[in-house]
Amino acid sequence: MQQTSRGTVIGLAGTTLLAISAWLASPWGLGFAGRSNPLPIRWAHTLPAAIGVALLFVGWLKVRGADQRQAWRIFALWCLPLLCCPPLLSKDVWAYLEQGWIVLKGHNPYTTPLSTIGGPFQFGVDSYWKFTTTIYPPLALQIQAAMVAISGANPVWSVFAMRLPGVLSVIGIGACLPRIGRLAGQPPGNTLWLGVLNPLVIVHFIGGGHNDSWGVALGVFGIWLALRWKHWWPLGCVAVGLAMAVKQPLGLMMVGVALAGVAAGPGTTHREAWKTVFPKALWRLPLGLVGTVVGFAIPTLASGWGVGWATASGSPQSAGSQSIVHTLAAAVDMFTSVSLRGAVSVLTPIFLAIGLAAIGWIGWKQAAARPIAFTAWALIVFAFSYPSLQPWYVLWGGVLLGAVAISRTAGRWVMAGVAALLTTSVLLDYAGFPIPVAQGIGVALALLLANWARRGRIGRLNWPFPAV
Repeated sequence: MQQTSRGTVIGLAGTTLLAISAWLASPWGLGFAGRSNPLPIRWAHTLPAAIGVALLFVGWLKVRGADQRQAWRIFALWCLPLLCCPPLLSKDVWAYLEQGWIVLKGHNPYTTPLSTIGGPFQFGVDSYWKFTTTIYPPLALQIQAAMVAISGANPVWSVFAMRLPGVLSVIGIGACLPRIGRLAGQPPGNTLWLGVLNPLVIVHFIGGGHNDSWGVALGVFGIWLALRWKHWWPLGCVAVGLAMAVKQPLGLMMVGVALAGVAAGPGTTHREAWKTVFPKALWRLPLGLVGTVVGFAIPTLASGWGVGWATASGSPQSAGSQSIVHTLAAAVDMFTSVSLRGAVSVLTPIFLAIGLAAIGWIGWKQAAARPIAFTAWALIVFAFSYPSLQPWYVLWGGVLLGAVAISRTAGRWVMAGVAALLTTSVLLDYAGFPIPVAQGIGVALALLLANWARRGRIGRLNWPFPAV
């Protein structure tokens, strides 16, 4: 109890410093963060953020073992400073507001580039997205427009309004996860520790306001629906389709929803599990796909914009990606005559194929016996194999890890990965480090923490039973 209280205070100190850094890196502070800023400005942005994420991470480790009620209290306290600050470690919210403004003005967001019609938000749109058309599906844009409307398109109030869907989404995720985890023998506090109190969730879903949280909440709700009312699982697939109408890769959650009600269980070998589940999977997966398409079609048809996002001029690969593809392509560009764009075009299909092969292998090993675990790991693999990677992408599947059984070894690497992605977030967005340098520091820190955890120096992540 004393350690939990101490961890709560440490984490609160961390989010308070993060809120200060967000104010400093805003139009109402020292100006937006960026590599072009003078060094003193960059370090003024960086120091409170770096100390803040370190304290939040330490606090997170110390509140392991908190029960469900304690976890919600901790979540509320940690989030409080971040509800009263501008977007943290990202300018994406400004792009959301600009997209919402375009929709409110009656323009087609798939043919009207950002920062071209005037308005109160275009000054905050990142240079990566200026004068490009949006890549987001219709439901994301409709929610963005609603937030601009209810805030009267005021730049200050709209920034705070855009955080509201994220907060509600994380609360929704937290409401569903304990019920999902109970089937895997996971205590509610355990699921919330990794799925809601996770510093990546606090920093990027709450502080950064990223719309991925909206889609993840819909997908997690779909999984919960399929487990709670097994005969109504196709409605869970419709929810996944709605999630996909916020963030396209979340459609992969359909597999977990379709197979959740007929899974063979963790005590079964994958061969035995597939013998039992395969006849049902033959019709449940196609039907689940139909449900997902229906869910995706509802906001798409209602908007009247079609699927213009598929031909958008904006590209997530251009936005300072931390992906393996981008890093290798940058190395090729540095040491050969091949351009960055050319290297990316060659490496992208290779790593997508590797990712799909890995997802197929995970499916063979886990989908029939543990479909929720498959969903979690498959989305994480996809995030790392995709040519664009941002730290919050790993939360597509990462929020589910607390609700499934994973080994202590996997737990150590999850913990280390969280630390690495927090590190790169600060070093790239505020300090302006080159991507390979930030990644190198993040990987070195992950290796160090994983080794310390293996030796028991920072405790172990004691899940109730190991993965099978």
